[in-house]
Amino acid sequence: MTRWNILAALLCGALLAVSRDTGQFGWLAVAAYLPLLVLALRAPRPRDAALLTFVAGWMAEAGPMWFYGHLLPMVYGGALLLALVFMLSALFMRALYRRFPAGVAVLGFAAMMTSADYLHGLVSPNGSFFALGYTLVDVVPLLQTASLAGVPGLSFLAALIPAGLAVLYVQPRDVSGTLAWSVPVLAALAYGLWQLAQPAGPSVRIALLSDDRYAGRVFNHPEAGPEVAAAFARQIAAAAAHAPAAIVVPEKILAAGTDFAPPAGSVVVAGLEGPAPQGGRLNIAALYRPGAPVDVYLKKRMVPGYEADYVRGTTELVTRLGGLPAGIAICKDMDFAQDLRLYGRRDVGLMLVPAWDFDRDAYLHGRMAVVRGVENGFAVARSASQGLMTLSDAHGRIVAERRTMHAPAMLVGDLPTGRGGTVYSRIGDAFAQAVVAAWLALLALLAWRWPRVQDRPARRM
Repeated sequence: MTRWNILAALLCGALLAVSRDTGQFGWLAVAAYLPLLVLALRAPRPRDAALLTFVAGWMAEAGPMWFYGHLLPMVYGGALLLALVFMLSALFMRALYRRFPAGVAVLGFAAMMTSADYLHGLVSPNGSFFALGYTLVDVVPLLQTASLAGVPGLSFLAALIPAGLAVLYVQPRDVSGTLAWSVPVLAALAYGLWQLAQPAGPSVRIALLSDDRYAGRVFNHPEAGPEVAAAFARQIAAAAAHAPAAIVVPEKILAAGTDFAPPAGSVVVAGLEGPAPQGGRLNIAALYRPGAPVDVYLKKRMVPGYEADYVRGTTELVTRLGGLPAGIAICKDMDFAQDLRLYGRRDVGLMLVPAWDFDRDAYLHGRMAVVRGVENGFAVARSASQGLMTLSDAHGRIVAERRTMHAPAMLVGDLPTGRGGTVYSRIGDAFAQAVVAAWLALLALLAWRWPRVQDRPARRM
């Protein structure tokens, strides 16, 4: 292990720290993995590759540790786990590379990284949080792969590209290594460009409201409920001048039982919070419609350690805006692809989402909701406290966005709706499950061949 290898690993770790799991500069994370995989392939001893990739992988989680470490100590353990996964994936690629054609090593690395993301998401209370695939959220043509294979499809591409380029650098004449990554990536690009050329559904005018002065106010000071309700009633009246079809107010910003008279021609979706009659608390998205009773949606997915005493919802809520099916979810619900697929299967073209972020994670958490829209073919109107107000179309393009502040804030835009019902909505995680099966098969093949084939690093280096 040379000092240059150490410096290169630290530099890659620093690049990952400002890109992976921050929501911004995600494409940079894909590039930063490339030198680390070259080091893993060329290192004379596996332990050198293990140390360098583990340290860089741990540095990659600086964003979540900074966002959530002071609030959720479990994040530090999660960062170590993700670093371990990257280290083992790099060693797996190295072992395959020395015993099989280079293309097998490229596909094996992508399969292990994707499998780890998918399996972790099945058991994690945070759903698909920290999946590698979110690094491609701003690479819009590749992002369209989510409509076929969900975020596991994005994770596969995000791992495949640096693995393929690493093999190309180490062994530029290996045809199998080049084909293993270039064919899937070119196919994904072609599909993405075709998808982006498809016509959108009809546009709907949406108004998003927020005011960070009131974030958490009704929880800490229930007596402030009328004051907060009056403040947002004024905002709703101001928004009515823009004739929106829907107005979205952030999560848990109003006291349970708050009543509004929505403007003519508009519906209001507002986040309410309060005690439950049977004990515990309620996190509600209330749907106010002119001349109709209030419908309520209960949040299904809770923030670990913060919402343990909240009553979980079990059903979806779909309304109609001008004949268009529109669904309602709350903040963390959007981290769970399996829940949002239920809306995709009902051909929902628009999701109205009250939310409340942790300020530092505004971009990361907001972009995760954008990916749910691409997976299921719906536009997303998301209004967060201490975060972003975002309008995104069904292809993940940002139509309008604004940071919230400690003052009344409004974002109004005409949002092209989606058509719902994507391939991913119908088949679910079939791709991810196939990748897990392929990874396990490669593990078994490697274990079977390991004692039969001598390690041959000189053949390719």
